[in-house]
Amino acid sequence: MRRISLMVFAMAALISTSAFAQQHARSLAFASDFQTVPVVANVPGIGGAFQSYLAIYNPTSSAFSVTASLYDANGTKRTALIPLAAGELKTFNNFLDAVFSGFTGAGAVTFSSPDTSGGTRNNRFIVNTEVRTAGTRYSTAIPVLEFPGSSSRSFAPGITVDSNTRTNIGCFDQSGAANSVKATILDSTGTQTIGAVTLNLAANGWRQTSVNSVVSNGTVQFDPTDSAVCYAVVVDNATNDGRFISAAEYKP
Repeated sequence: MRRISLMVFAMAALISTSAFAQQHARSLAFASDFQTVPVVANVPGIGGAFQSYLAIYNPTSSAFSVTASLYDANGTKRTALIPLAAGELKTFNNFLDAVFSGFTGAGAVTFSSPDTSGGTRNNRFIVNTEVRTAGTRYSTAIPVLEFPGSSSRSFAPGITVDSNTRTNIGCFDQSGAANSVKATILDSTGTQTIGAVTLNLAANGWRQTSVNSVVSNGTVQFDPTDSAVCYAVVVDNATNDGRFISAAEYKP
């Protein structure tokens, strides 16, 4: 009888754990009233212009406007309003051109729609975006971040730089003050340093640069002096097909 009870308890625990895991997995992406896109672009590039496609959706039963704030390399802020009706979806094939009056260049964008009425803060929205290569239509999906970065060390694993592949790295300052980010290039073992790049960020500034160290399946270690979100993009030189790697923070 005791053995049966233990088996029942073990099965219940397994089912409970599995249900929790499934529930947790489903909650990884959700609507919110503040989101950050770490890189957007409308620039010429190898094989065609790079342009950000963006979709923004209002899943609520109320109309509201979302404030889009664009920050460039100098930390200059540009704002635009995106009005959304209840249940409305808006898409932009060239987001920066359409929303910021023909802006050319690159940067980071934050989206916000706080409820200032003292209500239930239900002005939540969903953003989906990617950087496309005009003409060939190859694209790189860009994850949207709800939580701001911190000053913790972070890592972007799986980069390659050779004759066929290039890697760019970038960071967006979220501290509101000047920020210096040291990017150390590690080999495939994660123990050998083969290069380093420093990204000096203006307050609220965004910056991207290329990795010149030849490496196969390496890792970028980011060490900011203040709050920042960082990433790497591995790009095929022939097709401009890209793979975006969000830097994951690690604080021992």
